[in-house]
Amino acid sequence: MSSPETVARQHAQALLKEIIQAKDKDQLQKVIGDNISSCGSMFFAELEAVVEDFQARGDETSARKLKEVGDFMARLRFMI
Repeated sequence: MSSPETVARQHAQALLKEIIQAKDKDQLQKVIGDNISSCGSMFFAELEAVVEDFQARGDETSARKLKEVGDFMARLRFMI
């Protein structure tokens, strides 16, 4: 049986995949809007790990864009 931490990590990873694969701004906004209330510390830790992975691979553009999305989501999360 999966621990709550494992389930949270899997949810965070799945959400990050959806965010990265969003085809346009509208789809990205929908994904964020549908999931922002469930984004906790595990999500933001996973997001940071993905940003670092992009940076390690030399993909600074993707790293910057994902970090900007994460910063936006953190501000939204704070308002809820």
